[in-house]
Amino acid sequence: MNVKKIGIIIKHHHNDAAALSVELANLLLNRGYQVFFCDESSKVLKGITQGGASKMKIVKKSDLAKKVDLIVVLGGDGTYLSAARLMKDVSIPILGINMGTLGFLTEVRKEEMHDVINKILTTGKMGISERVMLEVSVIRKGKTILKDLVINDAVVSKGAIARIIGIKIDVNGEWANTVRADGLIISTPTGSTAYSLAAGGPIVMPQLGCMLLTPICPHGLTQRTLVLPDDVKVEITLEHMPGHVYLTLDGQDGLDLKDGDLIQVSRFKKHKLKIVKAPNRDYFSVLREKLNFGGK
Repeated sequence: MNVKKIGIIIKHHHNDAAALSVELANLLLNRGYQVFFCDESSKVLKGITQGGASKMKIVKKSDLAKKVDLIVVLGGDGTYLSAARLMKDVSIPILGINMGTLGFLTEVRKEEMHDVINKILTTGKMGISERVMLEVSVIRKGKTILKDLVINDAVVSKGAIARIIGIKIDVNGEWANTVRADGLIISTPTGSTAYSLAAGGPIVMPQLGCMLLTPICPHGLTQRTLVLPDDVKVEITLEHMPGHVYLTLDGQDGLDLKDGDLIQVSRFKKHKLKIVKAPNRDYFSVLREKLNFGGK
């Protein structure tokens, strides 16, 4: 891959991530690359060397993916998801450097950053894992009021008061199930190791073309995760809504739901997300390292 322009996204209010981003920016500038920061991170520029500061590019975060060939994320999975959700019009590779705790999407440890970056820049090669994304729409009174991407999951959940909600699920226009639960998680294979796993869902290898519907604390012993092919359209209707119900997308954005709202979920067809894989670390080693998979 011909990488000339590199964007850097850092975790908010994280001093170590800010310091490492300055170190990375100076390294890239010295090697002749163009470096882009989001306007939300402009304060870190004071650490860029005097000669390099004038070469920096500051852009709106929403425009970053259209300006660069590679994005490097310094943070945890939340910061990574905020970058991945920029991939509505284009899809460029995203390399995650883990500055958080679990860091399932940010596979590369911060102490490995220099070796990994040098390898990519020297060889022009990087391992890419392509991931399915979902498109979620909310239709209210016949009008689409929200349409957005999902990388991990879309979650329908009740409010603070502990009242069970009723959720009707249709697949390709056919009634599949009605769940009485605290909520429902609609997950990609990438998100199978996130909230869905915590709610009792299965681990799914990310290259599989599917989506998972996992009830949250269902009121019924037979309610389990439903695994569907990713070429179906799922429609979710709230049949019983005794209180506040909320839709959350990747833990980043959300919307208060109202009676009669229809939620439609299908595969995002324009392109897939491109995740730069950590060298010398496969999917199962990540499972073992991050989740103690198979541990005693």
